[in-house]
Amino acid sequence: MSFIRHPGLEPGSRNWLKAAMTGVAVVLSLLVIPPHAACAASHIELRDNFEAASLDLSRWSLKRMKQKRHWIDANVYRNGKGALAIRVQGNDLDLACRCQQNEVREAADRRLKFGEDAWYAFSFMISGKAAPAGKQRWVIGGWKQETNGSAFMAQRYDHGVFHITLESGDTRVLLASARQDAKGFLDLLKSGSQEGFGFVGDTKRYQGASDLKIEYGADPVLPDPGGDWVDMMYRVRGGLAGDGLVEVYANGKLVVRATGTVGVRQVGGPTQYFKMGHNRAPMPGAATLYMDNFRRGATRDAVEFRAVQ
Repeated sequence: MSFIRHPGLEPGSRNWLKAAMTGVAVVLSLLVIPPHAACAASHIELRDNFEAASLDLSRWSLKRMKQKRHWIDANVYRNGKGALAIRVQGNDLDLACRCQQNEVREAADRRLKFGEDAWYAFSFMISGKAAPAGKQRWVIGGWKQETNGSAFMAQRYDHGVFHITLESGDTRVLLASARQDAKGFLDLLKSGSQEGFGFVGDTKRYQGASDLKIEYGADPVLPDPGGDWVDMMYRVRGGLAGDGLVEVYANGKLVVRATGTVGVRQVGGPTQYFKMGHNRAPMPGAATLYMDNFRRGATRDAVEFRAVQ
């Protein structure tokens, strides 16, 4: 075996020692970086611009979707060439839940473990409101653990009012609404009034104890997705030991941040999934939800809408 000797790199020389130390530093840096770090972000990342001819079933599940109730719409979109359209009609009925349920869910092998810290962003709007029917339940998206119960965070459209709720153990919390600031909701409820919040149903679920600490943005009122695009961004980290975190942004502005117990306790497995569409009590009327620019990532920069325009 022969070696090529480079001038200035003779063993013991200053340049030789400098080169040797550089090599040692590189080796040590490789040893310090956890072997899973490089793939952590890619494990969390999930994207869909909904511009293919049909929905990508490697990303999404249609387990709760009736036939001919979803399509890629090339005429209605936030940007690009298409958006996912999901329709519900008054004669739709899922016998398993006695409800009207047409929604997409993250595919089983793309789901995250409950408690993983992840960011989500997407644009959506709703066209063709169904006839308001009092406080009838209408969920239009959210994050759910492996449970037959409620999503631990839900986008709701009861009575045609966009609002977001969070499950904190056994208590439901109203985080924000498009009708008005949610700060005073609980105090009103305790006083026996629902003034300004008549759209909220099942009010007993909101009256339990919770350790959540809630911080509101400067203007914590949600935009109305009825007929116009709304850009939503969420940071979601479930936690049943008081270590949960949720942040909600709408059209680039912080709406609300909640820390504490996030999630429900009665679950059948370790994962969670994001879902979007319609899950409502039986009611007349048809409505179409459009979703575009879906992003899931490890950081805010990976998902924020300005990065994908």
